[in-house]
Amino acid sequence: MKKSIVVLMLVLIVTGTLFAAGAAEKAESQVVSARGGQESRFIPEFGIIPAPSKVYRIGVMEKTLINDFWLDAKNGFEDAARDYGVQVEVFAAPTESDLQAQANTMSDMLAKQFNLLCVSPITDTNLLKPLAKATQMGIPIINSIDAHIDEENQKKHNIDISAFITVDFKENTRMSVRFIADKLQGAEAKVIHLMGLPGGRCAEERKMGYEEELAQYSNLISVGIYNTEWDRKKAMDITADVLQSHPDLKAIVACNDDTALGAYQAVKNAGLAGKVLVTGVDATPDGIKSIMRNELSATTAFFQYGLAYSSIEAAILVLEDQFAGKPTVVFGPQEIWDAENVTSKVAQYREMYVGLKDL
Repeated sequence: MKKSIVVLMLVLIVTGTLFAAGAAEKAESQVVSARGGQESRFIPEFGIIPAPSKVYRIGVMEKTLINDFWLDAKNGFEDAARDYGVQVEVFAAPTESDLQAQANTMSDMLAKQFNLLCVSPITDTNLLKPLAKATQMGIPIINSIDAHIDEENQKKHNIDISAFITVDFKENTRMSVRFIADKLQGAEAKVIHLMGLPGGRCAEERKMGYEEELAQYSNLISVGIYNTEWDRKKAMDITADVLQSHPDLKAIVACNDDTALGAYQAVKNAGLAGKVLVTGVDATPDGIKSIMRNELSATTAFFQYGLAYSSIEAAILVLEDQFAGKPTVVFGPQEIWDAENVTSKVAQYREMYVGLKDL
């Protein structure tokens, strides 16, 4: 009798434990979505983003986490995951030039069997092998921000990319040229472009945007495109040399804010502050502070936070089999920030930019 009671008690304990574990597992997988059922926060073309039917696990590979740009993107991924009730795990290479480390980390990520991957390759080719393996494993891929796995490489390496969510790098400098043209109001003017490292998608497309937009204005005359390798000191030295040859230079379209700051220093050293328009790209804290001091003329801001956030929305649409009919290539919004609007823009977007929180 006592033996039967003991056995019964053990059965009840085990059953209760299994029930409790099952209940805990069910509670852990229950989706808590604050935004599901609402329109996409940043991409109207996405329409309504559904509440996920389960707690999906999404692996994110960024270029690096050692600068504000990619920290902003990380916040976008994580905030979207929180808002929609999914899980993200963010990985990155040590630096933006460590191609092999990123590829190795990407390969290691595959063992975690994520439901979907959001990837920002360092180059168009350094992640081809692990991404091909991901497709073999049936893991959907969102190509998020910057380097693009183009259709040729997708076909050649049997990689299935569900969507590419990025910024139009050509438009970065197109906006700069339009800003300059508006400021000069038809006056004939010499202009130069300080480009980033040749061969990289971002640098090449910003150069192309400069050339294409400048061709729309007969009064704007390009007197050179110069390779700065994204370096502020090199940009300063190049600008100083150009000003020796072209002291009547009226505008400089720089590839990013850092090179714009180098160019402005050369302009200032030459006693031409206020006489040469200098524009940058990226809306970095240093660039914004310079605009507030009436030094740099403008910067093109694009929203890496929003691009990352939208990547999670695209992921949910893919995983819920609701991506059909949605755009597979999405360019996020861009804005020109100058002395007239920069203060209000900082106030409006402060929470999206790590570097703006103390401005």
